[in-house]
Amino acid sequence: MVKEVPEKKYPPEVNYSTVLKGMTRTSPLDTAFHLLMAILLITGLIIDLLGPWLGGWLSSIRSIAHGYVGTLFVLVFIVYLIAMLFSKTMRMVLTVTNYLDFLLYIILIITGITIASPNKPWVDLLPGLSVTLSPIAQVAPAVHAITTYVWILFAIIFPGGILHGLASVYLISYLKKKYKTMREE
Repeated sequence: MVKEVPEKKYPPEVNYSTVLKGMTRTSPLDTAFHLLMAILLITGLIIDLLGPWLGGWLSSIRSIAHGYVGTLFVLVFIVYLIAMLFSKTMRMVLTVTNYLDFLLYIILIITGITIASPNKPWVDLLPGLSVTLSPIAQVAPAVHAITTYVWILFAIIFPGGILHGLASVYLISYLKKKYKTMREE
């Protein structure tokens, strides 16, 4: 008996709630990647834009939170890249925008690590890291901030950023269902 599959409309009619549920169900890794990216964007903008007005002890908390979330993001980003390399479905939905996003993430990761390298526990765990990164330490904060604003502009002008991430996950979910249905027939 052949199972009837309802015809899909393209582009699919979805809202953020539907996409977020589908994203979490389809790819917890994608969800973690985009959630951490959003948290870093928000905390980074708070540090950059509201830093002078929200100084004092809050400054340390914001910077430390941003740094540790950034560390977690780096780990998830590495796993995300490995998953992308081994997933044909995931590679099928990537566009030039995604690759430019990855390049911007790598710049943000390198400058973020450079900014954090003279801090504890990194100095204790990797003593040579701050020495290795010292040539770019002076410009790293500026490059980090400028790259963030370039990424935001890029995400607004081109189909990138969070919107593209949500759309990609939805399409991955759609393709997985489509191929699963085709295999069952």
